[in-house]
Amino acid sequence: MASTEAFDAWTEREPPEQFAVLLQAWRNLPLTPPQARDEGNKALPALAAAPPCSGCLQARHGLLDAAARIPAGRGVRVASDLGPLIAWYRPLADSSPHGPPFATVIREAELLGVLARGAHSAIGIRLRTGDAEGLGVECWRLLPPATATARIGADLTAVVTGTPSVRLAALLASVADRETSGTASVWRFSAGSIRRALDTGRTCEDIPADLAAVVAGPLPQPLSYLIADTARGHGRVRIAPASCVLHGDEPALLAEIAAHRKLAKLGLRQLAPTVLISRRPLDTTLAALRGEGYAHVAETAEGTVRIEKSRPRRAAAAVPAPRGSGARSGGRIAAASKAKPSAALDPSTLAMQLLAAPATTPEPAPFDGGAPFATDTEEIVAGWAKRLPYSDIRQLAHAIDAGQAITVEYVATSGNRTVRTLSRLELDPPYLEAWCHLRDAERVFTLSRIHGVMSAARE
Repeated sequence: MASTEAFDAWTEREPPEQFAVLLQAWRNLPLTPPQARDEGNKALPALAAAPPCSGCLQARHGLLDAAARIPAGRGVRVASDLGPLIAWYRPLADSSPHGPPFATVIREAELLGVLARGAHSAIGIRLRTGDAEGLGVECWRLLPPATATARIGADLTAVVTGTPSVRLAALLASVADRETSGTASVWRFSAGSIRRALDTGRTCEDIPADLAAVVAGPLPQPLSYLIADTARGHGRVRIAPASCVLHGDEPALLAEIAAHRKLAKLGLRQLAPTVLISRRPLDTTLAALRGEGYAHVAETAEGTVRIEKSRPRRAAAAVPAPRGSGARSGGRIAAASKAKPSAALDPSTLAMQLLAAPATTPEPAPFDGGAPFATDTEEIVAGWAKRLPYSDIRQLAHAIDAGQAITVEYVATSGNRTVRTLSRLELDPPYLEAWCHLRDAERVFTLSRIHGVMSAARE
């Protein structure tokens, strides 16, 4: 949400006038901001993305009409007792999804002072009849006007009792830092806050004059000294934007370049007889100067002359795009030879064979100086899946050749790490096309983003 220009006009009013505007807006508001959850107990956003609700508007009008039918000088024992009365007069109006009927709109009226002790307050009566002038009078009677003056002490603090006016709050916020707010607001002056005011274009004479207009009596001497000392050092060093610097030993040449009409697009500015700054990057400035016949040279960041070397243009080796689903037979390495289904063996027999087998040392990986790859698929996978150990490469290559499902740990380009079970594997370097059980769809995976391989769990 963003504030409109109407908000700026509203903030410039006195507190009673602001409150009258809020009351009229509440009466005609087609929303229920305090309602935090809907009928399904789901959280609702405050104002944002909430559709207009005519029932909410009818509920407020029904509340004002129901409270007006209570005899003068009397009120309901509990404000929630007005709920059934509202439902009687406005049966189609929205009600609270949870708790007593119309509890939310009744609570709103109590918070705003429209209801008091189970009956209409003075502002509630004016609000129901639409008497804007009378409502403003009641608000002025109930709310004090804003404070337009401040007390500034020798401890460099400004104290405002009550609600500060918009003009006073804006002035103090521009020259001091607010420390507390409430019944009394406190601002503290410092060198940083005075410098902030000077940065906005105010002078050493403007700040004391503006403060004297909202303070009864003269300004404390410590504050006057602080303003004068900060202003004395303000602006002694200036910082200018520049993309590159031009300097040389001939002031006449630099003055000629600064006045050159065709170089005006560079935004040249002379800081000293032998120093110019340009708003354009170094290469752009250098090309423009050479285009006008000046034999300038570029410098490095260390101040040495930059040696320009021309390099031959070469095309970068781009990663090939994955083949489409319609070209699955063209040059793809897929299940070259289906593994023969192994005969069913008893798990106890396999366990006895493993226990009886002699202990062997794992063979080193081919890229560690060991035996060559067992299959071409292993060699291809190892060339692209740089993050996988040799054991995972063998397991993935075997799953591709045998047409078996496999579980991999995959890191997407966004950095999101997921564990996916893949089947129907087809190798298309540097990609692996497979059916993803997590997404329940065919996906293309980059081999270099596979960080781990494990056996697929049996379903």
